[in-house]
Amino acid sequence: MQVIQLFKALLSASLIICTATIANAASSEQHPSISDTAYSPAQCNKLLRVNRLHTYSSRYIMAKQFKLLTWNIYKAKNRDLFTDLSNLNEQVDLIFLQEAIEEPRLVKLKPYQRFSPGYKSGDTQTGVMTLSRWPATAHCTLTHEEPWLRTPKATNITEYAVSGNVRLLSVNMHGINFTLGTKAYKKQLQDSLNVMMRHHGPIIFAGDLNAWSDARQQLIINSLTKLGLTEARYLDDKRTKTFGFALDQIWTRGVSISKISVKQYESSDHNPILVTLEISEQEY
Repeated sequence: MQVIQLFKALLSASLIICTATIANAASSEQHPSISDTAYSPAQCNKLLRVNRLHTYSSRYIMAKQFKLLTWNIYKAKNRDLFTDLSNLNEQVDLIFLQEAIEEPRLVKLKPYQRFSPGYKSGDTQTGVMTLSRWPATAHCTLTHEEPWLRTPKATNITEYAVSGNVRLLSVNMHGINFTLGTKAYKKQLQDSLNVMMRHHGPIIFAGDLNAWSDARQQLIINSLTKLGLTEARYLDDKRTKTFGFALDQIWTRGVSISKISVKQYESSDHNPILVTLEISEQEY
Protein backbone atom coordinates (compact mmCIF):
# COMPACT_ATOMS: atom_id res chain seq x y z
CA MET A 1 0.00 0.00 0.00
CA GLN A 2 2.83 2.41 0.86
CA VAL A 3 4.44 1.68 -2.51
CA ILE A 4 1.17 2.49 -4.32
CA GLN A 5 0.75 5.74 -2.36
CA LEU A 6 4.34 6.71 -3.10
CA PHE A 7 3.78 5.99 -6.80
CA LYS A 8 0.62 8.16 -6.80
CA ALA A 9 2.50 10.99 -5.11
CA LEU A 10 5.31 10.83 -7.65
CA LEU A 11 2.80 10.71 -10.51
CA SER A 12 0.95 13.72 -9.12
CA ALA A 13 4.20 15.70 -8.77
CA SER A 14 5.21 14.79 -12.32
CA LEU A 15 1.86 16.01 -13.63
CA ILE A 16 2.27 19.32 -11.80
CA ILE A 17 5.78 19.80 -13.22
CA CYS A 18 4.60 18.84 -16.69
CA THR A 19 1.63 21.24 -16.50
CA ALA A 20 3.88 24.06 -15.31
CA THR A 21 6.35 23.37 -18.11
CA ILE A 22 3.59 23.48 -20.72
CA ALA A 23 2.20 26.69 -19.24
CA ASN A 24 5.64 28.29 -19.26
CA ALA A 25 6.23 27.22 -22.85
CA ALA A 26 2.96 28.89 -23.80
CA SER A 27 3.69 32.05 -21.84
CA SER A 28 4.89 35.26 -23.48
CA GLU A 29 8.39 34.91 -22.05
CA GLN A 30 8.92 31.65 -23.90
CA HIS A 31 7.17 32.74 -27.07
CA PRO A 32 9.67 32.70 -29.97
CA SER A 33 8.39 35.98 -31.41
CA ILE A 34 9.99 37.87 -28.54
CA SER A 35 13.43 37.16 -29.92
CA ASP A 36 12.39 37.50 -33.56
CA THR A 37 13.25 40.53 -35.66
CA ALA A 38 11.01 41.81 -38.46
CA TYR A 39 12.56 43.43 -41.53
CA SER A 40 9.69 45.23 -43.27
CA PRO A 41 6.74 47.37 -42.14
CA ALA A 42 4.31 44.52 -42.96
CA GLN A 43 6.36 41.96 -41.02
CA CYS A 44 6.80 44.44 -38.18
CA ASN A 45 3.07 45.09 -37.86
CA LYS A 46 2.40 41.35 -37.84
CA LEU A 47 5.03 40.73 -35.16
CA LEU A 48 3.70 43.56 -33.00
CA ARG A 49 0.12 42.35 -33.42
CA VAL A 50 1.05 38.82 -32.29
CA ASN A 51 3.10 39.99 -29.32
CA ARG A 52 0.35 42.30 -28.08
CA LEU A 53 -1.84 39.24 -27.50
CA HIS A 54 0.50 38.05 -24.77
CA THR A 55 0.88 39.07 -21.16
CA TYR A 56 4.30 39.67 -19.64
CA SER A 57 5.87 39.10 -16.26
CA SER A 58 6.90 41.98 -14.02
CA ARG A 59 10.47 42.09 -15.34
CA TYR A 60 9.11 43.22 -18.73
CA ILE A 61 6.97 46.04 -17.31
CA MET A 62 8.73 49.37 -17.71
CA ALA A 63 8.21 52.30 -15.36
CA LYS A 64 5.76 54.95 -16.49
CA GLN A 65 8.28 57.67 -15.63
CA PHE A 66 11.72 57.21 -17.13
CA LYS A 67 14.70 59.05 -18.61
CA LEU A 68 15.87 58.87 -22.21
CA LEU A 69 19.18 59.70 -23.88
CA THR A 70 19.46 60.05 -27.66
CA TRP A 71 22.88 60.61 -29.23
CA ASN A 72 24.75 60.18 -32.51
CA ILE A 73 28.09 58.95 -31.17
CA TYR A 74 30.12 59.35 -34.40
CA LYS A 75 31.07 55.67 -34.59
CA ALA A 76 32.75 56.02 -31.17
CA LYS A 77 35.84 57.42 -32.94
CA ASN A 78 36.67 60.23 -30.57
CA ARG A 79 38.60 60.00 -27.35
CA ASP A 80 36.55 60.04 -24.15
CA LEU A 81 33.37 58.88 -25.92
CA PHE A 82 33.01 55.79 -23.77
CA THR A 83 33.77 57.75 -20.60
CA ASP A 84 31.15 60.38 -21.43
CA LEU A 85 28.59 57.80 -22.50
CA SER A 86 29.16 55.73 -19.38
CA ASN A 87 28.54 58.79 -17.20
CA LEU A 88 25.35 59.66 -19.10
CA ASN A 89 24.21 56.06 -18.93
CA GLU A 90 24.00 56.29 -15.14
CA GLN A 91 21.35 59.00 -15.49
CA VAL A 92 18.93 57.29 -17.90
CA ASP A 93 16.78 54.18 -18.43
CA LEU A 94 16.46 54.13 -22.22
CA ILE A 95 19.16 54.99 -24.79
CA PHE A 96 18.85 55.69 -28.51
CA LEU A 97 22.23 55.65 -30.25
CA GLN A 98 22.94 56.44 -33.89
CA GLU A 99 26.25 55.55 -35.56
CA ALA A 100 26.64 52.94 -32.84
CA ILE A 101 29.04 50.04 -33.20
CA GLU A 102 28.78 46.47 -31.96
CA GLU A 103 31.29 46.89 -29.17
CA PRO A 104 31.17 45.23 -25.73
CA ARG A 105 31.46 48.54 -23.89
CA LEU A 106 28.27 49.73 -25.61
CA VAL A 107 26.33 46.51 -25.29
CA LYS A 108 27.04 46.30 -21.56
CA LEU A 109 25.64 49.76 -20.78
CA LYS A 110 22.16 48.35 -20.15
CA PRO A 111 20.82 44.85 -19.47
CA TYR A 112 19.03 44.74 -22.84
CA GLN A 113 19.93 46.04 -26.29
CA ARG A 114 18.64 45.80 -29.86
CA PHE A 115 20.83 46.67 -32.83
CA SER A 116 19.89 47.45 -36.44
CA PRO A 117 22.92 47.37 -38.77
CA GLY A 118 23.54 50.17 -41.23
CA TYR A 119 26.81 51.24 -42.85
CA LYS A 120 29.79 48.89 -42.63
CA SER A 121 33.41 49.93 -43.17
CA GLY A 122 35.93 47.11 -43.14
CA ASP A 123 35.29 45.10 -40.01
CA THR A 124 33.38 47.91 -38.30
CA GLN A 125 29.60 47.52 -38.40
CA THR A 126 27.67 50.65 -37.52
CA GLY A 127 23.95 51.19 -37.09
CA VAL A 128 21.33 52.28 -34.60
CA MET A 129 21.18 50.73 -31.15
CA THR A 130 18.45 50.93 -28.53
CA LEU A 131 19.46 49.99 -25.00
CA SER A 132 17.04 49.66 -22.12
CA ARG A 133 16.58 48.74 -18.49
CA TRP A 134 13.70 46.48 -19.55
CA PRO A 135 13.52 43.80 -22.26
CA ALA A 136 11.72 44.74 -25.46
CA THR A 137 8.68 42.67 -26.37
CA ALA A 138 9.32 43.07 -30.11
CA HIS A 139 12.02 44.34 -32.46
CA CYS A 140 11.96 45.54 -36.06
CA THR A 141 14.83 46.61 -38.31
CA LEU A 142 14.07 48.81 -41.33
CA THR A 143 16.95 49.53 -43.72
CA HIS A 144 17.13 52.06 -46.55
CA GLU A 145 19.88 53.01 -48.98
CA GLU A 146 21.61 56.34 -49.30
CA PRO A 147 20.95 57.27 -52.98
CA TRP A 148 24.44 58.70 -53.61
CA LEU A 149 26.68 56.61 -51.42
CA ARG A 150 24.70 53.36 -51.79
CA THR A 151 25.24 52.71 -48.10
CA PRO A 152 22.47 51.59 -45.73
CA LYS A 153 20.74 53.73 -43.12
CA ALA A 154 18.80 51.93 -40.38
CA THR A 155 15.73 52.49 -38.25
CA ASN A 156 15.38 50.51 -35.02
CA ILE A 157 11.83 49.90 -33.74
CA THR A 158 11.31 48.37 -30.31
CA GLU A 159 8.16 47.93 -28.25
CA TYR A 160 7.94 47.79 -24.45
CA ALA A 161 5.21 46.58 -22.11
CA VAL A 162 3.71 49.05 -19.65
CA SER A 163 1.28 48.27 -16.83
CA GLY A 164 -2.40 48.11 -17.79
CA ASN A 165 -1.68 46.22 -21.02
CA VAL A 166 -0.25 49.40 -22.58
CA ARG A 167 2.59 49.21 -25.12
CA LEU A 168 5.19 51.92 -25.73
CA LEU A 169 6.42 52.00 -29.33
CA SER A 170 9.92 53.47 -29.71
CA VAL A 171 11.38 54.44 -33.08
CA ASN A 172 15.11 55.21 -33.23
CA MET A 173 15.94 56.57 -36.68
CA HIS A 174 19.12 57.69 -38.45
CA GLY A 175 17.84 59.67 -41.39
CA ILE A 176 19.11 59.39 -44.96
CA ASN A 177 21.54 62.23 -45.49
CA PHE A 178 23.20 62.61 -48.90
CA THR A 179 20.46 63.33 -51.41
CA LEU A 180 19.15 66.56 -52.90
CA GLY A 181 15.47 65.70 -53.10
CA THR A 182 13.24 64.11 -50.48
CA LYS A 183 12.06 60.99 -52.34
CA ALA A 184 14.35 58.50 -50.56
CA TYR A 185 14.03 60.38 -47.27
CA LYS A 186 10.24 60.30 -47.52
CA LYS A 187 10.26 56.55 -48.20
CA GLN A 188 12.39 55.94 -45.12
CA LEU A 189 10.07 58.01 -42.98
CA GLN A 190 6.94 56.47 -44.50
CA ASP A 191 8.01 52.95 -43.55
CA SER A 192 8.16 54.02 -39.90
CA LEU A 193 4.86 55.87 -40.25
CA ASN A 194 3.25 52.65 -41.58
CA VAL A 195 4.12 51.02 -38.26
CA MET A 196 3.27 53.98 -36.03
CA MET A 197 -0.16 54.57 -37.59
CA ARG A 198 -1.25 51.07 -36.54
CA HIS A 199 -0.11 51.53 -32.97
CA HIS A 200 -2.83 52.47 -30.47
CA GLY A 201 -0.69 53.72 -27.64
CA PRO A 202 2.21 55.99 -26.63
CA ILE A 203 5.06 56.59 -29.08
CA ILE A 204 8.58 57.99 -28.95
CA PHE A 205 10.12 58.90 -32.31
CA ALA A 206 13.67 60.22 -32.02
CA GLY A 207 17.21 60.14 -33.32
CA ASP A 208 19.46 61.89 -35.80
CA LEU A 209 16.76 62.72 -38.35
CA ASN A 210 19.07 64.69 -40.64
CA ALA A 211 16.24 67.15 -41.21
CA TRP A 212 18.65 69.81 -42.52
CA SER A 213 16.35 71.54 -45.04
CA ASP A 214 13.00 73.23 -44.96
CA ALA A 215 11.55 70.48 -47.18
CA ARG A 216 12.77 67.73 -44.86
CA GLN A 217 11.64 69.57 -41.75
CA GLN A 218 8.17 70.18 -43.17
CA LEU A 219 7.92 66.52 -44.14
CA ILE A 220 8.73 65.51 -40.55
CA ILE A 221 6.33 68.05 -39.06
CA ASN A 222 3.41 67.25 -41.39
CA SER A 223 3.80 63.48 -41.10
CA LEU A 224 4.21 63.24 -37.34
CA THR A 225 1.62 65.81 -36.32
CA LYS A 226 -0.99 63.88 -38.33
CA LEU A 227 -0.39 60.96 -35.98
CA GLY A 228 -0.73 63.15 -32.91
CA LEU A 229 2.97 63.48 -32.11
CA THR A 230 4.48 66.72 -30.85
CA GLU A 231 8.10 67.85 -30.89
CA ALA A 232 10.04 68.44 -27.70
CA ARG A 233 10.81 72.09 -26.92
CA TYR A 234 14.18 73.36 -25.68
CA LEU A 235 14.82 76.38 -23.47
CA ASP A 236 18.58 76.25 -24.08
CA ASP A 237 18.95 74.60 -27.48
CA LYS A 238 22.52 73.40 -28.01
CA ARG A 239 21.58 70.72 -30.54
CA THR A 240 23.84 70.19 -33.55
CA LYS A 241 22.53 72.20 -36.52
CA THR A 242 23.12 72.20 -40.27
CA PHE A 243 21.87 75.14 -42.37
CA GLY A 244 20.12 76.34 -39.20
CA PHE A 245 18.07 73.14 -38.72
CA ALA A 246 18.50 70.86 -35.72
CA LEU A 247 19.48 67.34 -36.82
CA ASP A 248 18.57 65.53 -33.58
CA GLN A 249 14.93 65.56 -32.56
CA ILE A 250 12.49 63.96 -30.12
CA TRP A 251 8.79 63.56 -30.90
CA THR A 252 6.23 61.97 -28.58
CA ARG A 253 2.59 60.97 -28.33
CA GLY A 254 0.99 60.00 -25.04
CA VAL A 255 4.26 60.74 -23.28
CA SER A 256 4.72 64.00 -21.39
CA ILE A 257 8.10 65.71 -20.99
CA SER A 258 8.94 67.28 -17.63
CA LYS A 259 12.62 68.04 -18.20
CA ILE A 260 14.94 68.23 -21.20
CA SER A 261 18.55 69.31 -21.66
CA VAL A 262 21.23 69.24 -24.33
CA LYS A 263 24.74 68.55 -23.10
CA GLN A 264 27.86 69.82 -24.87
CA TYR A 265 30.61 67.26 -25.42
CA GLU A 266 33.75 67.06 -27.57
CA SER A 267 33.58 63.26 -27.89
CA SER A 268 31.12 63.34 -30.82
CA ASP A 269 30.13 65.69 -33.64
CA HIS A 270 26.60 65.73 -32.16
CA ASN A 271 25.44 66.83 -28.71
CA PRO A 272 23.38 64.36 -26.65
CA ILE A 273 19.81 65.06 -25.55
CA LEU A 274 18.56 63.93 -22.13
CA VAL A 275 14.85 63.99 -21.37
CA THR A 276 12.60 62.96 -18.49
CA LEU A 277 9.29 61.49 -19.66
CA GLU A 278 6.08 60.04 -18.24
CA ILE A 279 3.60 57.80 -20.02
CA SER A 280 0.06 59.14 -19.75
CA GLU A 281 -3.16 57.22 -19.14
CA GLN A 282 -4.98 58.52 -22.22
CA GLU A 283 -6.68 56.20 -24.69
CA TYR A 284 -6.10 56.07 -28.47
